[in-house]
Amino acid sequence: MHDYIIVGAGSAGCVMAGRLGANGADVLVIEAGGPDDNRLISIPALSSSLQDTVVDWGYRTVPQVHLNGRRITLPRGRVLGGSSSINNHVYMRGNSGDYDHWQRLGNYGWSYENVLPYFRKAENNSRIRDRYHGTDGPLHVTDVPQRHRLTELFMQAASEAGLARNEDVNGCDQEGFGYFQATIGPAGRCSTAVAYLRPALQRPNIRLVTRALATQVLINNGRATGVRYLTSDGLHTVHAGEIILCGGAINSPQLLLLSGIGPADELKAAGVNVVHDLPGVGKNLQDHLAVKVRYEIRKPLTLFGLSPEVAVASREEYLENLTGLFASNYLEAGAFLRCDVQAEFPDIQVHFLPSFGNEVSDGCAPDRHGFSLVAYVNRPLSRGELRLASPNPMDRPMIDPNYLSAGEDADLMVESLCAMRRIGDAQAFSSVGASEIHPGKEADTHDALVAYIRRTANTAWHQVGTCKMGIDAMAVVNASLQVHGIDNLRVVDASIMPAVVSGNTNAPTIMIAERAIDLMIKDNAALPPCSTSAAGSSVVTAASA
Repeated sequence: MHDYIIVGAGSAGCVMAGRLGANGADVLVIEAGGPDDNRLISIPALSSSLQDTVVDWGYRTVPQVHLNGRRITLPRGRVLGGSSSINNHVYMRGNSGDYDHWQRLGNYGWSYENVLPYFRKAENNSRIRDRYHGTDGPLHVTDVPQRHRLTELFMQAASEAGLARNEDVNGCDQEGFGYFQATIGPAGRCSTAVAYLRPALQRPNIRLVTRALATQVLINNGRATGVRYLTSDGLHTVHAGEIILCGGAINSPQLLLLSGIGPADELKAAGVNVVHDLPGVGKNLQDHLAVKVRYEIRKPLTLFGLSPEVAVASREEYLENLTGLFASNYLEAGAFLRCDVQAEFPDIQVHFLPSFGNEVSDGCAPDRHGFSLVAYVNRPLSRGELRLASPNPMDRPMIDPNYLSAGEDADLMVESLCAMRRIGDAQAFSSVGASEIHPGKEADTHDALVAYIRRTANTAWHQVGTCKMGIDAMAVVNASLQVHGIDNLRVVDASIMPAVVSGNTNAPTIMIAERAIDLMIKDNAALPPCSTSAAGSSVVTAASA
């Protein structure tokens, strides 16, 4: 019997394990993936090489009606650290208005001033020291060293396009252009496995089982009592005083549905016994849909055409010295824009990439030197859902983000394309002979740009909302992240966001977990003492858990 079982050792789960372990609780962590021992994980420039590998769930959406029937690739980490081990390292918090909106929706205690201390608590910022940033947290946040020449040209071009310079888009004001910081530490990538879990595993009260797929949360008389999980040697059952789901916006709602917690009619149709009718599970799915403008340049300034020998040498240089061509995540700068003059705060985020190519295939061949600008609508109106394909936990769920179902999203994306063109066409880039290739100058009408978006747009990896926090009929958890109607069961991950934040979602997910710890202490008066502690290794096999 454990004090806590954490399902998922990803961006939130590692935080929970680290903090609960430090408080003396007996914790079992169940992770579907394996160890984060792939050397490529630590190298900033090689994140895209991890997609569709053993460390990625490799999810796909159902055919998207408003994207020409395409199935969109949804990379999600299946490894210690979760998506923080395979993402592009960008450290971004979203806008203060996002969190104030959460509170207005009935989530008392989640305003920006409420959550700011938890961003600070997590953060170890190498440069910025003010009321908005922390300097002694476990998560290393740094400037990208030796910025690319094209990034510097972007900074000039953004200024020429009339944008205001912003020295810290995570500070008092988000709007404008500037350099982006990254979760890169003294040993490369600073995932939550590096920052939180590895230190926690030195404690005898934290135990971890990997390559273990959670199949069911056990519910007895309205109370969560344990978890069943599957490994190569069979099905196992473990029990705890409280169960914490940290599987993310896909896996957490899937596990609730498999456990009979969700919309009753859908559960019955899928062949699952209804334990608790909770209609919001799997609904409210949101994601940032990204579109790119690509420019060719006449000078060989990018990684295109890198020989295998140079690539190997660059990889080894980074692993040995943290220097060289692979020391950057190549997302060194960007901007937050207000395309709708009625918007209270920026409605578009732009990333600059000193590369013509792409991370997720959209039909473009990365066949030349160039650069890209990629943008998404910060607060899309489109909403989708996740459903079970069957009662078999080995079957992938049906994921439907329903991209562009709200026409306003497409209109704003067109505005973002126009804004990115103003930057790409600026005089600063003439020094490298920049010329637009995609969507191409012939795409000069609203309809032509919408057609380009439908043909090429892809996810920005920011799925949230499927176990939303709130007080309405479709809410899944309350402001303490407890599942409505089920005792001793919480969800702590990006799925609880009632509305997606205006920016990348990894840092907000870490914040959610940091705040969850204090909520649990408040709810429980004090964390329980360590009830059973096994000496020796904290990494155990399923049979011994």
